[in-house]
Amino acid sequence: MKILMVNDHRPEDVLGGTERYILDVTAALEERGHQVHLFAMSDSGSETTVSRYIFRVRAPNLVALNLKRTFFYPKLYRTLRGYVRELRPDVVHLHNNYRFAITVNLALRGQRVVQTVHDYTALYPTAFCARERSCAGRSPLVAWRHGCLNWKVLLAAGWLLYNRRFLDRRIVRRFIAPSRDLAGHLEKRGYRDVHHLPNFTSVPIAPDEPLPEKPVILYVGSLIAHKGVDVLLRAFSRVAREIPEATLWLVGSGPEEKRLRELVEEMGLSGVRFLGQHDHEGLARFYRAARVVVIPSLWLENAPLVAYEAMAHGRAIVASAVGGLPELVTDGDNGYLFVRGDVPALAAKLGPVLVDAGLAALLGARGRQRLRTLGNRGVHANQLQQTYTSVPP
Repeated sequence: MKILMVNDHRPEDVLGGTERYILDVTAALEERGHQVHLFAMSDSGSETTVSRYIFRVRAPNLVALNLKRTFFYPKLYRTLRGYVRELRPDVVHLHNNYRFAITVNLALRGQRVVQTVHDYTALYPTAFCARERSCAGRSPLVAWRHGCLNWKVLLAAGWLLYNRRFLDRRIVRRFIAPSRDLAGHLEKRGYRDVHHLPNFTSVPIAPDEPLPEKPVILYVGSLIAHKGVDVLLRAFSRVAREIPEATLWLVGSGPEEKRLRELVEEMGLSGVRFLGQHDHEGLARFYRAARVVVIPSLWLENAPLVAYEAMAHGRAIVASAVGGLPELVTDGDNGYLFVRGDVPALAAKLGPVLVDAGLAALLGARGRQRLRTLGNRGVHANQLQQTYTSVPP
């Protein structure tokens, strides 16, 4: 089967959860004899190889770029349309489609299109809200009061969402949601033929081994406001007073890093380390050294890969109870859940696993077992193949 993956960003430019998934699932499908091609966009340069076409986004200024995003990007349309006609894929697997959604959807008309919806921004213009009570899934009036929307943003977001949803429901034949929560949101808003297919991790399930003696808290992800890292820092300041030997490792980078470093200095937190971005091997070292992994997100998480990776390494998870996270973490079973943005609650959940290594090991072992029930790379690839072949022409 010839499969074309389409995504907003070249994986090497923005190595987020979606991009890591694309690389992993491409490898899994190729192992089964499928031809997998990639069409993606980049701001830094173009690239054409046997298996990928990277389209360079060009615009003389920000106004021109926004016009292309909001309405139509002729060169992108011609390029993608021509590439599809030349490649003649059996199925197009669409991923993140936010930058030039209208243009991409129009270019894929007439194709057998499957889309994995990786987050809630396909439904809500305020999905990135970092307030304690998120605007996502709530009325525009709430978003207006939060300051997440002004009249200009509201008009632009409304236009894009209306057109994207209008086109999505007519061009995409089947939607894949990695969490049941997101699948429910899609169905409530009129999306048809929505299939729930959990994510997977290419990280092999680690053997059972003793936890490290040092109480290390690990965060893996982007340093952006809606990920709730500032909430984690404030909770850690409470934890450090009770458990002075505890340390917090932040693995990732992003626009909030400067502000977060200033917050660390302001609170006098000597146990916080900023470790930057790392590849799979580097991440594995950090997971092995950690006692607990924290996912303090404020926005609606779907099915973050960090949760799968933490379970693969047998690590307890403390996560905010938002989106699809409660499907991966059961409070008191393989970790703990807390109300997003609640600093005292997060600190209270961290304390027991930092003090009691036996408890942390038990929670981690249950997480490892849960991951086995969710399916692995091979199972995921087989289910995805079945999804492709069952899409009507």
